[in-house]
Amino acid sequence: MKQIQWDLAILSHEGIARDTFRLKLAAPMLEEMPKPGTFFNLTVPDQRFLLKRPISVFAVDHARKEISFIYKIMGEGTKALSDLRAGDTIRVIGPLGNGFPIQDDAHKVLLIGGGVGVPPLYELGCRLKEAGKEVITVLGFRDQSSVFCEAEFRSLGQTVICTDDGSYGFHGLVTQAIEEHGIEFDVLYACGPRLMLKAVDLKYRDHKTGYLSFEERMACGIGACYGCMTETREGLKRVCKDGPVFRLGEAVYHD
Repeated sequence: MKQIQWDLAILSHEGIARDTFRLKLAAPMLEEMPKPGTFFNLTVPDQRFLLKRPISVFAVDHARKEISFIYKIMGEGTKALSDLRAGDTIRVIGPLGNGFPIQDDAHKVLLIGGGVGVPPLYELGCRLKEAGKEVITVLGFRDQSSVFCEAEFRSLGQTVICTDDGSYGFHGLVTQAIEEHGIEFDVLYACGPRLMLKAVDLKYRDHKTGYLSFEERMACGIGACYGCMTETREGLKRVCKDGPVFRLGEAVYHD
């Protein structure tokens, strides 16, 4: 799908968990579906904020020409974004980045998400299920008030919810939940905090195939400013342009 800029109408904008919002936009320009794992740069409706906010695609309804995003208030910029209402318009640029590849030879697929890394996995799960894959999902949140979209992921297949404080679901880390539930899989896809991705990567890189989507602070979002570099075995790469999705075992981590 060609990258371009649009002013899109907001169809709905609602809180779905603590400080977490779902934004649905009319997208009449959709000629093809953005690849799961790609993102759009959204303009904050306040002249104090020059930089756009990169937000991953949550879901795409191609028949209705609608696209949805889920984001968490992380600062003043996303707080200003949350003040928009249905009927307003917002300027977006995208799709940006390289998304998740669909591996044809995989039969059982594991999705691993943490916090605001959960949203891009849903559209991916929908595409995987449409392709006839068995989809298993393990999602980690801080506490019960932070959990969102559980029903949507359960519609795709077996889903395990984890919380750090044990207030809901499995008490512990996503890697612990995978072991406790005896989950087997052919390919994994993960998105979430760097510490979670590191744990997943180091645990499975030597004997599994998988892909990790990295969260990173971005400036331009198009690879021009080199402000979101990450170290890989092949050298420094731009998360916004070369990623945000990297192969399992590709990233280099430092304590």
